Amino acid sequence: MRVVVRTISAPALALAAALAWPACAHAADAVDPPRAAFDAIGARALAKQGAPGFAFAVVHRGRTVYARGFGLANVSRNEPVTAGTRFAVGSISKQFTAAAVLQLRDAGKLGLDDPLARYLPSLPNANAITLRMLLNQMSGLHNYPSMAEHPWPLTGTISPQRIFAILATDHPDFEPGARFEYSNTNYAALAGIVARASGMTYDAYLRGKIFAPLGMTSSGAGLAAQSVPHATPYVGATAFTVPAPIISLDLFYGDGSVVASATDLARWDTALIHGTLLGPQSMHDLWTPPDGHDGSYAMGFVPDTVAGHREVWHNGLTPNAGGYCYNAIFPDDDLAVIVLSNGSDFSERPEAMVREVIDAYFLHRIPLTPTGAK
Repeated sequence: MRVVVRTISAPALALAAALAWPACAHAADAVDPPRAAFDAIGARALAKQGAPGFAFAVVHRGRTVYARGFGLANVSRNEPVTAGTRFAVGSISKQFTAAAVLQLRDAGKLGLDDPLARYLPSLPNANAITLRMLLNQMSGLHNYPSMAEHPWPLTGTISPQRIFAILATDHPDFEPGARFEYSNTNYAALAGIVARASGMTYDAYLRGKIFAPLGMTSSGAGLAAQSVPHATPYVGATAFTVPAPIISLDLFYGDGSVVASATDLARWDTALIHGTLLGPQSMHDLWTPPDGHDGSYAMGFVPDTVAGHREVWHNGLTPNAGGYCYNAIFPDDDLAVIVLSNGSDFSERPEAMVREVIDAYFLHRIPLTPTGAK
């Protein structure tokens, strides 16, 4: 899974051949840029390569104002990406796991200060780790999976019990609550907690309590979702090849197992911005880091700012199963940007695209002719 690190701020945009429309400095008055502006942002990213293809969507005021595919979902079949193409979204999956835990808290089925031992007593330091520490990436549980440390199963059906049996043998990296450190193990444990507290499998819970209510008809989790047609993953910056073997998404239980389309994530982002999925306290917790840890990690989201606009985001890259993906929400602006790719070397492109969208909305100038476009 992609370790969450902000890698760049987008480069300064050329203002030649720019389009201007009525200037509005306030978020409430923001005007949707013309479709050609978004087309140019996507074409410029595709020209820089790093992935055969990607889907790009922009959500504003509860509407998907732009959704389009660029490039190829499968190179050998010359299959184009569309707005509805399904991608393995990597660690963006953590947003759904966090929301599932908060839903169960809202329903009175668990508490964020419950000890991990109540649900998964075999994991290290389970008596001292709380669900809140897992959500905020402060548990000290050792990150997984590393083939140098364990012979992790890679293909076929992989049960959560098999994953937890291996994780139970790891030594913690630090005392629970001592500091922030990103670890996929935290969210694998949370998926197990969702299953225990709800009486449903993790995958079934997401389908029944999140995907179906929001109309996310293309979304699923694990090997079952991976077995339905989706964008083929590729490695390489320019000469794209399919990784071998393609790893089962079952291995990334709760921390990177979701498959979704950009149009589905648009529904997800809208539900979060408008507060239709979680209660007010849970929405606050989802996007707010713990006291004394401002700017680190909230719950499946990283709090940040872009050009003075509050942002909560997460990226994702599932090794040998998906490409680099990015989901950015600007809650105060009722705005979200989604970029899902099938290339492992596409990092930094979505971040640049997000900055260009912000510039298009709030600076009202964007190049219409993409530099380097073919």
